[in-house]
Amino acid sequence: MTFTGIVSIVSLLWFFGGALWLLVAPEGFVRFASLGTRQSLTPAQLRWARILGCVALLIGIAIILEFKYGLIR
Repeated sequence: MTFTGIVSIVSLLWFFGGALWLLVAPEGFVRFASLGTRQSLTPAQLRWARILGCVALLIGIAIILEFKYGLIR
């Protein structure tokens, strides 16, 4: 496997997997990403976390489409 393929798989896992985790359990994702230093989010931060999760999910879907059909050049 080439370096580009490895980077693509890591990107897919990061964006798609992270986005799903961020949408399902934003508190847990933030706690994991901050290495346990942040325990909770304010309502405004929770809203931004969900928006970021949606954007990351779209990027993950774009990466999946690239793997499947090669639509992005």
